[in-house]
Amino acid sequence: MAKKATAKKKVAKKAKKATKAKKVTKASSATSAKKVKKAARKVAKKAVKKATKKTTKKVARKTVKAKKVTTAKKGAKKSASKKVKKNTAKKALKKTSLTKKELGEFRGMLLDKRRAIVGDMNGISAGALGVNRQNSGDLSNMPTHPADIGTDNYEHEFSLGLLESERALLGEIDEALERVDNKSYGICLGTGEAINKARLRARPWSKYCIEYARMIEKGLIRPGSEPDEEQLEEDE
Repeated sequence: MAKKATAKKKVAKKAKKATKAKKVTKASSATSAKKVKKAARKVAKKAVKKATKKTTKKVARKTVKAKKVTTAKKGAKKSASKKVKKNTAKKALKKTSLTKKELGEFRGMLLDKRRAIVGDMNGISAGALGVNRQNSGDLSNMPTHPADIGTDNYEHEFSLGLLESERALLGEIDEALERVDNKSYGICLGTGEAINKARLRARPWSKYCIEYARMIEKGLIRPGSEPDEEQLEEDE
């Protein structure tokens, strides 16, 4: 009986040890799983940080590049505008080589032409006004034949066209008188060179030299822009 009790005790002890061993194994496996998860999280965090850093660096580089390009463009625009201003200033600073007597002569020619144009414009306006009155319902002078009505309408439109061109010429004459006053008269506004006196006597309101005016007519250059030396040579 004693032997049996001892055997049972031994079996019970072994069972306890096995249970403890199982618990220890489970605990160690759980701990290792936790460690693995922690390690995985750390790796993932590191990877995210690295990716974020790379993206941030790329964005920063692109931003810097874009800023450099914008700055370069602004610089180019500024330098271009400075060149234009410089050229304009040079042209503006250039004074006429004409004498006081010659300037007085051209002033007189411009004023005579101005008076003639104003007189013409008054006459044209009066004629156009008469046609307007007829068309507005003044039946006493209104033509009855359709051909006459058509002629009157044509004359009215023609008169308005003439008035427009005369106004434009009047503006050019006023500008020329201003140039006489500030002593820049006779200087080409396109090239900055002196306009031929023969051209000024033929057209006292001229603001461009003959070569520059030809280039404008041919569509080689826009009025007021500076021509290249090659363009001037080709025109000559």
